[in-house]
Amino acid sequence: MTFPGLDRIEALARNLDSWQRDLAGKMTELEDSSAEGMSDSGLVRVTAAADGTIVSTEVNARAMRLDSYTLAEEFTAAAKRAQEAAAARVRELVGEVMADAPGGGGVMADAPGGGGVMADAPGGSRTAESGRPAAGSQLPDDRPDWY
Repeated sequence: MTFPGLDRIEALARNLDSWQRDLAGKMTELEDSSAEGMSDSGLVRVTAAADGTIVSTEVNARAMRLDSYTLAEEFTAAAKRAQEAAAARVRELVGEVMADAPGGGGVMADAPGGGGVMADAPGGSRTAESGRPAAGSQLPDDRPDWY
């Protein structure tokens, strides 16, 4: 008796070691990455780590002429941009890792929000939470409903 999914499982096992090495490399790259954000005036520059932690700030001497409210807005805008850029870099690196993952498409299409539709759901789409068919989708007749 042959099992239809056995070939896929064997292929996944063969690729797992190289994927783990790639993942370790991407994790190191992620840990070392940072992003910068600048205020609209260009007087304040903020650097954020991949986790959003503010690492450094640079203030142009001309910023000292600003009132405290405006200077605070400049810092806030620069920090927000730096954190958004860092988050975008994280999404990019995670996307690269997941695209290279063994099995390829078993990753949720919109993982950051969770609850998305799984990309490789056979016979229709399935919800991420339950793994069950999404409303209106049908499984092929030859597969049990628990597949």
